Amino acid sequence: MYISDVAVSVGLTAQALRFYERLGLVDKPQRTSGGYRVYSAKTLEQVQFIKDAERLGFSLDEVREILRLKYSGQSPCDCVREMLNQKLKGLKKQIQQMDQVRREIAVCLRAPQKRARLPNTASLICLIV
Repeated sequence: MYISDVAVSVGLTAQALRFYERLGLVDKPQRTSGGYRVYSAKTLEQVQFIKDAERLGFSLDEVREILRLKYSGQSPCDCVREMLNQKLKGLKKQIQQMDQVRREIAVCLRAPQKRARLPNTASLICLIV
């Protein structure tokens, strides 16, 4: 498959595919006599894995580590499971923080609307906040 075929089939740009190649995340492709990249089905599998991993919040460095484990003959599953557990903990913490901000915003919006109007020269910017 040519670069455009791979890119279209996984929903990437050719530029993104070249970037993954430069980072060593996908195998270097064969080249035609005209210099065009020709990718294997394995590359398509690698790129789909990278996209799926990014969607789950994995960084490219984490993807690189997972691929390193895989291609060194080790199972990366335990590593992936631990990374996912850490990501889940981080998401839970973010959700708690966002919920706290949501509550604070709700309190501000419930504040009495009929406060005295201050002149524009007052030191307060807004009575709501």
